[in-house]
Amino acid sequence: GTLAGTVPSVAVCGKEVGMRWRYWLCLSLLLLFTQCDQGIEKERDIGYMGKARANPFLAFERFLEKRQGNAVVIQTAWPEFDETQSMIFFSADQLSTRLGLEQIGKWVENGGHAVILLDRADVHSNDWASWFVSPELPEALIAWARNMGLALQAVDAEQAYAKAKFRGKNYEVEMGAKVTLLDEKGRSQPVISRDMGDGSVTWIADASLMRNRWIDEKQHIELIDDLLDFRNEGSILFLRGVGISFWALVWQRGWMVLLGIAVVIIAWLLTHLPRFGPMQSALREDEIRAYDHHLEMIGDFHWRLDRGASLLAPLRTEAQELCHHWQTRHGRLDEGLFDAMAARTKLPVDRVERAMTDRHARDQLIFTRMVADLQSIRKAFL
Repeated sequence: GTLAGTVPSVAVCGKEVGMRWRYWLCLSLLLLFTQCDQGIEKERDIGYMGKARANPFLAFERFLEKRQGNAVVIQTAWPEFDETQSMIFFSADQLSTRLGLEQIGKWVENGGHAVILLDRADVHSNDWASWFVSPELPEALIAWARNMGLALQAVDAEQAYAKAKFRGKNYEVEMGAKVTLLDEKGRSQPVISRDMGDGSVTWIADASLMRNRWIDEKQHIELIDDLLDFRNEGSILFLRGVGISFWALVWQRGWMVLLGIAVVIIAWLLTHLPRFGPMQSALREDEIRAYDHHLEMIGDFHWRLDRGASLLAPLRTEAQELCHHWQTRHGRLDEGLFDAMAARTKLPVDRVERAMTDRHARDQLIFTRMVADLQSIRKAFL
């Protein structure tokens, strides 16, 4: 038989089935809501990682290294323009002074090849960004291009180029710049090269021709390869973040003048600055004169204020107190104040009375005598 109070087996089976139904219902609802929450996946390029992100011209450097066996030299200082350099890449904002362009011109005439990148030449912008730093065209650079028969002008709308012509060869490109590069006939060109002496200057409107993202587009590599062929033997420099230092140019061109100015300044400092050494224990004569002059100014102020009465009042009060104490000690209070002073100092009574009562001295001599008499009275009763 069954024990009293136990649950029948049929009831237990019914409870297990109900729990299973609840479990499957919750799982179905969870899967249903999960399906409803699905989004749309989209892929978006955010740029390169590592060195390629920090250096947008890394692919160009690798191409040059593989092509010639030596990598392009990245330089952050203004070059020396010597015979060891065959090709130098500049950005437009680095060529802002006439003196710097004159240096480049002399170097090109001796066989150098200068490549000037006008737009998208900065190294801070991301190739996948929706904006680039607007190109800056210095007035000196515009005038230099004008001397070659070219015209440079910044525009608001980007101008696209599908064809480029370099040294008589046509190339298919995908370039766009906010700088118009016009030849002698007024036609906009993405690439223009001009000979100058034994060398040449190549103008490239859009530097994306050599940037990581676009270097493998269309015939960019072929154009770059032809550009590198047109040069002499020597190193290739790529100036990055370089501005012309005024002081560096001055030191290079006029170091003798700067040295002479420095010598004159040092000599002036040695002759005018006080010598270094231990402090003097005694006062210098000029300091004593300065202190006397200070006292003289104070006396002059009081003389103009009240003819010296404010200076005489403390002396008179002290002389009167000393005389009264002397009379008290010697039992001579019945004697007159001025008489006691005159007897003690051997001065006439009228001089003692004038020294103790005269409110305004008529001149400096009388004032000096009054002060001397008061000092004599004070010393007599000490």
